[in-house]
Amino acid sequence: MIAAPSAFAQRVAEPDVIPGQREIRAFEKTKISLAQAIKIAAQKHKDARVVDVSFDAQSDQLAYKVKTYQGNEIWEGAIDAWTGELLGDGTTTTIDLAKATALAEEKGSGKAISAGLEETNGQVVYEISVVKDGSMTKYTVDPKSGKIR
Repeated sequence: MIAAPSAFAQRVAEPDVIPGQREIRAFEKTKISLAQAIKIAAQKHKDARVVDVSFDAQSDQLAYKVKTYQGNEIWEGAIDAWTGELLGDGTTTTIDLAKATALAEEKGSGKAISAGLEETNGQVVYEISVVKDGSMTKYTVDPKSGKIR
Protein backbone atom coordinates (compact mmCIF):
# COMPACT_ATOMS: atom_id res chain seq x y z
CA MET A 1 0.00 0.00 0.00
CA ILE A 2 1.33 3.44 -0.88
CA ALA A 3 0.86 6.20 1.70
CA ALA A 4 -1.04 9.23 0.47
CA PRO A 5 0.08 12.81 1.22
CA SER A 6 -2.77 13.19 3.70
CA ALA A 7 -1.49 10.22 5.70
CA PHE A 8 1.95 11.85 5.72
CA ALA A 9 0.46 15.10 6.95
CA GLN A 10 -1.25 13.26 9.79
CA ARG A 11 1.96 11.52 10.84
CA VAL A 12 4.09 14.67 10.86
CA ALA A 13 1.52 16.65 12.82
CA GLU A 14 3.41 15.74 15.98
CA PRO A 15 6.39 18.01 16.77
CA ASP A 16 9.87 16.69 15.91
CA VAL A 17 11.20 17.73 19.29
CA ILE A 18 9.70 19.46 22.26
CA PRO A 19 10.99 23.05 22.24
CA GLY A 20 13.19 24.22 25.09
CA GLN A 21 12.74 27.46 27.03
CA ARG A 22 15.23 29.34 24.82
CA GLU A 23 13.32 28.37 21.69
CA ILE A 24 9.97 29.25 23.28
CA ARG A 25 11.23 32.71 24.33
CA ALA A 26 12.60 33.35 20.82
CA PHE A 27 9.33 32.18 19.27
CA GLU A 28 7.22 34.50 21.45
CA LYS A 29 9.12 37.54 20.11
CA THR A 30 8.69 36.79 16.39
CA LYS A 31 6.38 38.84 14.17
CA ILE A 32 5.24 36.08 11.80
CA SER A 33 2.87 33.44 13.19
CA LEU A 34 2.81 29.79 12.21
CA ALA A 35 -0.51 30.38 10.40
CA GLN A 36 1.09 33.22 8.42
CA ALA A 37 4.07 31.01 7.52
CA ILE A 38 1.66 28.36 6.21
CA LYS A 39 -0.16 30.99 4.14
CA ILE A 40 3.14 32.29 2.72
CA ALA A 41 4.25 28.77 1.73
CA ALA A 42 0.85 28.07 0.15
CA GLN A 43 1.09 31.30 -1.88
CA LYS A 44 4.61 30.42 -3.04
CA HIS A 45 3.44 26.99 -4.23
CA LYS A 46 -0.10 27.61 -5.46
CA ASP A 47 -1.37 24.05 -5.96
CA ALA A 48 0.81 22.37 -3.34
CA ARG A 49 -0.21 21.11 0.07
CA VAL A 50 1.73 22.42 3.04
CA VAL A 51 2.50 19.20 4.93
CA ASP A 52 4.89 20.30 7.68
CA VAL A 53 5.86 23.55 9.38
CA SER A 54 7.99 23.98 12.47
CA PHE A 55 9.72 26.88 14.18
CA ASP A 56 13.52 26.69 14.15
CA ALA A 57 15.53 28.71 16.65
CA GLN A 58 18.60 26.48 16.31
CA SER A 59 19.99 28.12 13.18
CA ASP A 60 21.57 31.59 12.87
CA GLN A 61 18.27 33.08 11.73
CA LEU A 62 14.88 32.50 13.36
CA ALA A 63 12.74 30.79 10.75
CA TYR A 64 9.94 28.36 10.04
CA LYS A 65 11.04 25.17 8.28
CA VAL A 66 8.37 24.38 5.69
CA LYS A 67 7.62 21.37 3.50
CA THR A 68 5.08 21.31 0.67
CA TYR A 69 3.93 18.41 -1.50
CA GLN A 70 2.70 18.62 -5.09
CA GLY A 71 2.72 16.19 -8.00
CA ASN A 72 5.18 13.73 -6.42
CA GLU A 73 7.56 16.54 -5.48
CA ILE A 74 8.49 17.67 -2.00
CA TRP A 75 9.76 21.22 -1.56
CA GLU A 76 11.68 22.10 1.60
CA GLY A 77 12.47 25.67 2.51
CA ALA A 78 12.52 28.27 5.23
CA ILE A 79 10.53 31.42 5.95
CA ASP A 80 12.05 34.24 8.00
CA ALA A 81 10.11 34.47 11.29
CA TRP A 82 10.53 38.27 11.41
CA THR A 83 9.85 39.35 7.82
CA GLY A 84 7.94 36.46 6.24
CA GLU A 85 10.44 36.38 3.36
CA LEU A 86 11.56 33.09 1.84
CA LEU A 87 15.15 32.30 2.77
CA GLY A 88 16.83 31.08 -0.39
CA ASP A 89 15.09 28.99 -3.01
CA GLY A 90 14.61 25.86 -0.93
CA THR A 91 15.11 22.41 -2.39
CA THR A 92 12.88 20.17 -4.47
CA THR A 93 13.03 16.40 -4.64
CA THR A 94 14.07 14.67 -7.82
CA ILE A 95 13.12 11.09 -6.90
CA ASP A 96 9.43 10.12 -6.84
CA LEU A 97 7.89 7.30 -4.80
CA ALA A 98 7.84 4.85 -7.72
CA LYS A 99 11.57 5.35 -8.37
CA ALA A 100 12.38 5.13 -4.64
CA THR A 101 10.43 1.85 -4.43
CA ALA A 102 12.29 0.42 -7.42
CA LEU A 103 15.64 1.41 -5.86
CA ALA A 104 14.73 -0.28 -2.56
CA GLU A 105 13.51 -3.44 -4.31
CA GLU A 106 16.77 -3.61 -6.24
CA LYS A 107 18.84 -3.07 -3.10
CA GLY A 108 16.88 -5.69 -1.14
CA SER A 109 16.49 -8.14 -4.04
CA GLY A 110 12.83 -8.50 -3.10
CA LYS A 111 9.35 -7.02 -3.45
CA ALA A 112 8.09 -3.89 -1.69
CA ILE A 113 5.13 -4.44 0.63
CA SER A 114 4.74 -0.79 1.70
CA ALA A 115 6.13 2.61 0.78
CA GLY A 116 5.53 6.16 1.93
CA LEU A 117 6.88 9.44 3.20
CA GLU A 118 8.32 9.67 6.69
CA GLU A 119 10.18 12.29 8.62
CA THR A 120 13.38 11.11 10.27
CA ASN A 121 15.66 13.46 12.22
CA GLY A 122 13.98 16.47 10.61
CA GLN A 123 14.48 15.11 7.08
CA VAL A 124 11.74 13.86 4.79
CA VAL A 125 12.58 10.42 3.39
CA TYR A 126 10.79 7.64 1.59
CA GLU A 127 10.52 4.56 3.77
CA ILE A 128 10.08 1.32 1.86
CA SER A 129 9.62 -2.15 3.37
CA VAL A 130 10.93 -4.95 1.15
CA VAL A 131 10.13 -8.65 1.61
CA LYS A 132 12.58 -11.39 0.62
CA ASP A 133 12.64 -15.04 1.66
CA GLY A 134 10.01 -14.58 4.37
CA SER A 135 11.61 -11.60 6.10
CA MET A 136 11.10 -7.87 5.79
CA THR A 137 13.74 -5.12 5.67
CA LYS A 138 13.04 -1.38 5.86
CA TYR A 139 14.98 0.98 3.63
CA THR A 140 15.01 4.76 3.55
CA VAL A 141 15.58 6.60 0.30
CA ASP A 142 16.64 10.24 0.16
CA PRO A 143 14.12 11.96 -2.17
CA LYS A 144 16.77 14.41 -3.41
CA SER A 145 19.65 12.08 -4.19
CA GLY A 146 18.15 8.58 -4.31
CA LYS A 147 20.69 7.42 -1.72
CA ILE A 148 19.47 4.30 0.11
CA ARG A 149 20.07 3.63 3.80
